Amino acid sequence: MPLQISQLPHKEQTLFRSALKLFEVRQYKKGLKTVEQILKKFPQHGESHAVKGLFLANLDRKDEGYASLRKGLEIDPNSSLCWQISGLVHRLDANYVESSKSFANALKTDSENIQILRDLAQMQVQLRQFDQLVETRLKLVKVNPGDPMFWLGLAVAHQMNKRKWKLNVAAMLSKSEFSELLLYKNWLMELNGDYNDALDNLKEIHSRIVDITAWKVQKARLLLQVGRKEVAAAAYQDLIERNPDNNEYVRGYLSCNGLDLANSADHSAIIEVLEMLEEQFPRSNSLKFLPLTFCEGDNFARAADKMAKHALRKGIPSLFTSFKSLYNDAAKSKALEDLFEKYHGAISSSKRFDNSTADEPESALVWILFYLAQHFDYHTDYERALSYIEMAISKSPETVELFMVKAKILKHAGDTQSARDTMDVARQMDIKDRFVNSKTVKYMLRNSEVDEAEKTMVMFVREDAPHKIQEIVDMQAIWYMQERGDAYNRLGDLGRALKQYHQVQVSFDAYYNDQFDFHQYSLRKFTMRSYVDILAVGGHSVLTPGLHCLGPRRHQPIPASDENKRVTRNGTSKQGNHTLSAGVGEAKPAAVDKDPSGSEYVESADLLADGLKFVEALEKFAGDQPQTHLSAFEVHLRMNKYFLVLKAINALKTADPAHPALIPWPKSYGALSGLDTYMTENAASLPHVLAACHALLAMDANANKERVKAAMLSAAAPEFGSARTIESLLAAKALAIKAGAEPSDIDKFAVAAKQVYPMSSCF
Repeated sequence: MPLQISQLPHKEQTLFRSALKLFEVRQYKKGLKTVEQILKKFPQHGESHAVKGLFLANLDRKDEGYASLRKGLEIDPNSSLCWQISGLVHRLDANYVESSKSFANALKTDSENIQILRDLAQMQVQLRQFDQLVETRLKLVKVNPGDPMFWLGLAVAHQMNKRKWKLNVAAMLSKSEFSELLLYKNWLMELNGDYNDALDNLKEIHSRIVDITAWKVQKARLLLQVGRKEVAAAAYQDLIERNPDNNEYVRGYLSCNGLDLANSADHSAIIEVLEMLEEQFPRSNSLKFLPLTFCEGDNFARAADKMAKHALRKGIPSLFTSFKSLYNDAAKSKALEDLFEKYHGAISSSKRFDNSTADEPESALVWILFYLAQHFDYHTDYERALSYIEMAISKSPETVELFMVKAKILKHAGDTQSARDTMDVARQMDIKDRFVNSKTVKYMLRNSEVDEAEKTMVMFVREDAPHKIQEIVDMQAIWYMQERGDAYNRLGDLGRALKQYHQVQVSFDAYYNDQFDFHQYSLRKFTMRSYVDILAVGGHSVLTPGLHCLGPRRHQPIPASDENKRVTRNGTSKQGNHTLSAGVGEAKPAAVDKDPSGSEYVESADLLADGLKFVEALEKFAGDQPQTHLSAFEVHLRMNKYFLVLKAINALKTADPAHPALIPWPKSYGALSGLDTYMTENAASLPHVLAACHALLAMDANANKERVKAAMLSAAAPEFGSARTIESLLAAKALAIKAGAEPSDIDKFAVAAKQVYPMSSCF
């Protein structure tokens, strides 16, 4: 039977409590010596072994710490304290899944321990386990119904489960004087469908609200919900006066007038309303742009003409960016091309727009040319785009934006060296501009000039920084680490490339772990509305190209928070166990980079296992991206984990049912016959042909290499049309080489590719 704390002599009990207090003040070395004194006399005291493991873990002696913790659990597997310490140690390593399991085990023998329940709730919300979170929050409320934070946590748990909830939280929240809390209560009432009660409640709390704009928005929305459209229209009119560029306000105002943007029959009336609003707020860009999203034909041309002339006269460089979302409609794209070509002709000949009585500013022609260059660049007509941007530069050689767009056109055309040189010209024109310098660094890295990019990048690092590149890493400049990794990859330096990708992964882990602090902070500070928005996003990030590369991944310790600063004894439960709140490690100096070349990543004993860690990260941060599941498929297939291979295929079907990699397999044919059918049906689609050739080489490289080689060497053929991107042609070239293409064949392919991208230098 394990030795309990109450069975220890008085001296050892005092030492044990002293060890916990030493942990509170972060005296880990002294605390370790103290608990070792107990273990010398009583080596079978499991809780002392667990506390020793906690000290060791915080002293960066993780292996010893886990060993001591395991020994404590072996001796006393029913100790809630041992399991709680296990949860804290795993949480220190950001291993939230194991931490959650440990806290759940701790509750088996101490089910009403508030500290353990709070720790478990934090783990569940971090892992987005909202179903289990409701149960944990309910237990907290039952144990201590007088704590408003527990009720708030329960409210959030119900909301994240999309459950209607009309419990005691409403009554409790009404006692609070906090503005955010009152608005959150009102929001809950709205989500429950109690619109009239919510509207009455808004009137009651008006005098105690600090965020008046949020109050007005909620009022306008509720008035619309209850059908009081005239009053709602006045409320939205008031909001538009506050911010005429907020589309939500404009759409709400239209709804009050019985108008719906999705209903084509309402478009004429909507135009009249928007014109009326534009007369009141002539400086609003949103009111000018909104008609472009639904108008067609002459109405579209008139609306585009009005917005374009305003921007050209004002010299607004971002006009093309504003219009770019309209280019998904080919008719609108053509209408904009015709409109700006007409502008070009009119201004060039008479310095006036059609039906204009005064000369336009000289800069208007520059911005027209600037727009046309970007327009034709979008449509991959690079020669025409370059001719327009050169004309613009000849008329205004001191404008930085012109050189930046020229560099972008050259980049898209495949001439990375000229793009880099042109962007550097723009940088030299305004050497103190961080944005232009950052763009130049990116273009240098795209041209594989790592050292030159580094010299430019460190210009904006503080002068007293001892390690400037490490400073950039600490600032989490992910774009730089990613581009640098890509550059090293192109240069064949896989070690340094993997090191950069690993640093990107560490930054994503930091983003995820940083959320942990906010779970308790938001409840304490009553910032519930923003907090719920964060939870809804879920912490997922966009897929970065470097993450799919094989390379090991280390978890970083989680940042300090109010929940892990102290270790306290919160009383004794019925079982006689003790409760700890989490501790934080001592401040440690920044680690010195002992492997700048990244050799440890290349020389790893198990690259597939390392790659699997990256796949897990991709699934966590970018589960909606097809590339995630393609990477998972490749890794699991090589590890012979066929169930997970099938899971990756199904996930890819969900993310993109029409993805070229999803090759149908007819039951009535053999594998090769199925591929033949697939290639025949998709003979004009280069992405599908590429996918089929990958499959052919995977099935039998020797038997299919001639067929793959022939298909890939013809990838630049005209029938593939716009699918002949630089990336797809480079992929075809790589497959052709893999299939055994001769150097002379590759030279012929390069000639054909140069016909598609005559300015390209990458073939």
